[in-house]
Amino acid sequence: MDQKKDYSKFTVLIVDDIPVNIILLKTMLARTNVGILTAVNGEEAIEIVRKSRPQLVLLDIQMPLMNGMEVLKEIKSDPEIKDTAVIMVSAYTTAQDIEESMTLGASGFIKKPIIMDTLLSSVTTELDKNI
Repeated sequence: MDQKKDYSKFTVLIVDDIPVNIILLKTMLARTNVGILTAVNGEEAIEIVRKSRPQLVLLDIQMPLMNGMEVLKEIKSDPEIKDTAVIMVSAYTTAQDIEESMTLGASGFIKKPIIMDTLLSSVTTELDKNI
């Protein structure tokens, strides 16, 4: 990661129904200085994306109410928010999951357990597209 870049003007939404996963991602992202929003389910995530317009969503697949694939579909089909970058973050890493994510418009796929370097390079690469 390029330490000289300032990512503080960006906001990342972390969506996961397991609080410890949110804490882990927040901790890993702390060194980027991005603003962080969190959601614990898909419906909340879509509401936050519409209201707060984060530049990037880190989206878990396996969640109650509305899974990550449904959230991704909803974001990408809404003209207002379809340009929001979404990186899927999941322990479900079959080729089918990854392929479906990409087909639906995800920018990337990070496998759990999360490796910090992988997360940071994926996040900063995506945010760099907005600089």
